[in-house]
Amino acid sequence: MVYIWTHRKRPMKTGRWWSAAILLLGLAVLSTDGRPSMEEFGSPPHRPVVRFRHKDGIPESLRIKGFMAHDGYPGPCEHKYCGLGRHCVVNHESGQGDCKCLEHCKPHYKPVCGSDGKLYQNHCELHRASCLRGHKITIMHSEECFYKDDNCRLSDYRKLKTKILELHDKRYMESNIYKNHKDDMVSRKHLVEMMFKRFDADNNGHVDASELSQVIKQEGLSKDISECTLFDLLKYNDVDDDEHLTKEEFYTAFDVYLLILPDDQKVKVTTVTVGQSAVLTCAIAGDRRPPILWKRNHQLLNSLNLEDINDFGDDGSLYITKVTTTHMGNYTCHADGYEKLSQTHTLQVNVPPVIRVYPESQAREPGVTASLRCHAEGIPNPQLAWLKNGMDITTKLSKQLTLQANGSEVHISNVHFEDTGAYTCIAKNKAGMDEDISSLFVEDSARKTYLPPSGQKSL
Repeated sequence: MVYIWTHRKRPMKTGRWWSAAILLLGLAVLSTDGRPSMEEFGSPPHRPVVRFRHKDGIPESLRIKGFMAHDGYPGPCEHKYCGLGRHCVVNHESGQGDCKCLEHCKPHYKPVCGSDGKLYQNHCELHRASCLRGHKITIMHSEECFYKDDNCRLSDYRKLKTKILELHDKRYMESNIYKNHKDDMVSRKHLVEMMFKRFDADNNGHVDASELSQVIKQEGLSKDISECTLFDLLKYNDVDDDEHLTKEEFYTAFDVYLLILPDDQKVKVTTVTVGQSAVLTCAIAGDRRPPILWKRNHQLLNSLNLEDINDFGDDGSLYITKVTTTHMGNYTCHADGYEKLSQTHTLQVNVPPVIRVYPESQAREPGVTASLRCHAEGIPNPQLAWLKNGMDITTKLSKQLTLQANGSEVHISNVHFEDTGAYTCIAKNKAGMDEDISSLFVEDSARKTYLPPSGQKSL
C-alpha cells in the first residue's frame, strides 16, 4: 500500500483521492497508475513517497470491551480452570460446565510470535488459535516472525532507536536530568517527552511522516548501513494505523513504561494443598506494561514450555497445575527489560497427614511396661492426639501413663487389666487429618484375657 505526503496536507490514500475528485470536480482524469492527474490541481511541491508495511488491523469481531463472565449459572463454572484460550460455558442440557474455545479476545496490540510462524495480536489470540486448531502453539522469541519481507530487522531497529536516544541525550545533557535514562525510567520519560516536543514541529500533538523527514534532514540520519530509518517508527509503532504517532505511541516506541509495585506487594506468600492448582499473579502495574517474565532459581520459565507450569497470559499470571512438593519455593516476576523491579512469590504447599501406629497390637502381662508409637508425616507438621476407647487420654496422664517424644509415643508402666483397650493416634494439620489404631491386651491377674487371632483388633 502506498501513501503520499505533502508538506501541507495529511497523507491521503489513493482511494480517498478518487472520492475527493468526484465530490469536488464531478470529473477525475486518472493517470495510468490509478491516481488523479496532477495537472488538474496544479503543480504541487516535491513529496516523498514512502512504502509502508501495513499492519493487519484488529478484526471487527475483536472490537469489544469484554465478554460475558457468567451466563446466568455461575455455579458449575465457579473455580473451574479451563486453560489459556478457553473459558467455561454452562451446558444447559447437562447443567455442567464445559471448557470451550474463547469466542473473542480483548482488543489490544501486544504482538507475539507463534511456533506456527504466525504473528498474533496478543497472547490471548495465540492461545485461542491453539484451541481452535486443536494443537499446541507456543510463543517463539524470533524476530523473523515480526519482520517477514521487511529489510529492517528487530536488532537494527533497536540500534536506531538507541542512537536517537543517545543523540538527544547529548543535546540535553546540560540539564543533568536525562543522563540516567538507561536505568531511571522517570529520566527516560523526560528525555522522550523532550524528543516528542522537538519532533512535533507544528505542536498539534501528533508526529507524521513530513515531521520525521525534517528530523532526518536536520540530524543527518539518512539511511546508510542500516536498513532502518525514522520512518520505521510509523511502520512498527503506529498501532492504530492512523498514519501519525501520538505521544503514547511515541512513548511505546522508545520503551517508556512507568511501572509501580506497592511496598506491601514486594513479597507475597501463596499456600495451596498438594494436588490443587495455583495461580501466581504479578502485581507490577503500569500503562503499557511490557510482558511479564517469571524466574525460579535464576531459570527463565517462559521459555521452558513445561507441562505443569502453563503459559503466561496477558494478566501476567503464572499457572501451576496439580501442585506437588517439588513446586515449593520462590518465584520472581518482572516486566521484560526491567529486572530491577521484581516481585517475589513464595509458594507453600500443604500436604495432608499420613500416619502409622505400631505395634498394631500387643499383649502384655501385668506389671510390665507397654509402649505405642505414632509416626506422622505432613506439611505443615501435624499435631498429634491420643484416644483410649474414644476418650482423650490427656485427662488421665499420670506417672504410670505418660506421653513422650513430642506426643508421638504413649508409655504405660506397670500395666494391669484396666489398661486393655484401643489406642487411637490422630494427626491433624491445615490440609487434613489421618488416624490409626493400636490395640493393647493385658492379662487379668485373676483370669486370662482372651487374645484374638493375630491381625484382628479388639474394640
